[in-house]
Amino acid sequence: MKITVEYRNNKIELEFESSKVKAKDILKKLNLSRDYAFVVKNDEIVDLDEYITESDKVKVINAISGGKF
Repeated sequence: MKITVEYRNNKIELEFESSKVKAKDILKKLNLSRDYAFVVKNDEIVDLDEYITESDKVKVINAISGGKF
């Protein structure tokens, strides 16, 4: 299965052997930590166990934190 992912303003085509792909599989393929990035499917943040299909609009966004306490 091929899934197009938008990451840092680039479109990346990822290929998976399985016909069932979860959000966490996308992060793994991009070598990103689940602690520092999240997946948006069709304009909604999804759980890492959410299934993604070829027709979904998928974006990966890095979580940013900082500031003073």
